[in-house]
Amino acid sequence: MTGDSFEFEAEPAQIRLVRSWARARLSAGDVPDEVAEDVVLITGELATNAVRHAAGPLRAVLICGDAAVWVGVEDAGGSAWFDPVVPEAAPAGTGLTLVAACSDRRGHFHRGDGGKTVWAEIPLVS
Repeated sequence: MTGDSFEFEAEPAQIRLVRSWARARLSAGDVPDEVAEDVVLITGELATNAVRHAAGPLRAVLICGDAAVWVGVEDAGGSAWFDPVVPEAAPAGTGLTLVAACSDRRGHFHRGDGGKTVWAEIPLVS
């Protein structure tokens, strides 16, 4: 299992850098192209939501395991997690329904420092 993280500012212009970082990390490993595309999409959506609704600085985390890729975005606080399991309850324009469609598991946890991590797990094999 390998992992890496990337710290970024809570600014919209940073989302492209986060996606590029994720793409570069995944291309260096044994992640199939179609899975890597989903992981980059999810990383961008989680980062976008953090930029819109949370406090910075932010950190994207990728962990590649034997069966799945785990991606998370850490923030220093902000709005509560929206559960994309019920898409009709999603606020307009949310990308979390895409996260739900492309991942097997997803969720969030609050950290002891007042921040939270929103995460998703994408299987390497469908």
